[in-house]
Amino acid sequence: MTSSSQLDDLWMRLSSMAGGQRQFRSMRAPDAGALDVHVAIRTTDGARCLLFDLPDPERTDAGFEAGGLRLTRVTLENGLGIALLLEDATRSDLFTTICSDVIGFANAADPIHALRLVMERLEAWRQFLRSVSGGLKREDAIGLIGELIVLEALLARDPGLLRTWRAPENGLHDFENAGHAIEVKTTLGPGWRVTVSTLDQLDVTGLEQLDLLLVRLFETAAGETLGRLIERVASLLTEETDKRALSNALLQRGLAPDDTHARGSLCVAVQQMTAYPVVADFPRLRRHDLPKAIIDARYVLDLAQLHEIARPAGPTIESFGGRA
Repeated sequence: MTSSSQLDDLWMRLSSMAGGQRQFRSMRAPDAGALDVHVAIRTTDGARCLLFDLPDPERTDAGFEAGGLRLTRVTLENGLGIALLLEDATRSDLFTTICSDVIGFANAADPIHALRLVMERLEAWRQFLRSVSGGLKREDAIGLIGELIVLEALLARDPGLLRTWRAPENGLHDFENAGHAIEVKTTLGPGWRVTVSTLDQLDVTGLEQLDLLLVRLFETAAGETLGRLIERVASLLTEETDKRALSNALLQRGLAPDDTHARGSLCVAVQQMTAYPVVADFPRLRRHDLPKAIIDARYVLDLAQLHEIARPAGPTIESFGGRA
């Protein structure tokens, strides 16, 4: 993997070179594979760039601006390319981290396949940049741990169930499979209160079954960190495509590859996992019950008052994983 220090050295060397007439001054990136990748400087203003050849000229989805970075198609001396540009110099450390990470996805044997992997990774970074500022917050890390605990249980039944994890794609429900959805709520410490973030989160329209699954955690030195939990989940995946999909999903959920604080700051264990079927009389706000002027709402449920319908999470996970 190309390190951040290697990239910084290359950009410094390029900055010291004479400008010339070309749009970019560039050097081939270390460890680049079949897809030609160049570390570059934009001649007009010295902005740092990463350039990718475009072996599939029909591709038209290359473009975004987020977090001081811009991805765009460019015309290079040998044809069309894609440029990842640093437009805000104050984000140089983040830009270097992203470039170092993305180069590692360009090493497939076929350049078109390598380009697809790079674009998928850049899309995950785009979502990260638009949703996260300053690293994964404690509350979000707790929520992610709960989702991964459920994901681990599902993957132990069938690694193909990775595709049912919809939270990274901003899905309405955290998991969905063949008409069965699971909404995961995670708490740390005492208490049974959970927050429902939208009016539609507990809406059963179009579903055969919806379960709210509460994961109650407690902090303990004998527990596990988020980083260790991720390793366990990844160990259940045998295909490299699935491992890459998990890595992209974690990035989309707001966890950067170098966020060591979020990965190691919490050490927790599961106290209890409880499922609550969302049926007709389940207490919730529903859009069709409210005045049309109310377009959305966020509210808190006290699940301690729903003990009569509470049940162990195991059968819910088994039912979800057993659907075709």
